[in-house]
Amino acid sequence: METIPITEAKARIAELADRAQREHADYTFTKNGRPAVVMMSVAQYDSLMETLSILSDPETRRDLAEAAESGEFTTEEDMAELMGARLGRDPRA
Repeated sequence: METIPITEAKARIAELADRAQREHADYTFTKNGRPAVVMMSVAQYDSLMETLSILSDPETRRDLAEAAESGEFTTEEDMAELMGARLGRDPRA
């Protein structure tokens, strides 16, 4: 996460917003030398809010812990292969 004085950020706002959206770059803007606000893409913000929602639900946390302990989960690689097969893509391509 890059830290930028808010006066500099004002002059570069379009560039920073574009990079945040395209590259998922994060920025902390400082005011009077202290962190004041954060800029991130909407996609990152939505993902963060979804994660917080999931982790704030005790039942969901319990289910996740049980799945991890029992080994009853699908890895990212397995899920990519399953979705590729569902979409008719060769997983080896």
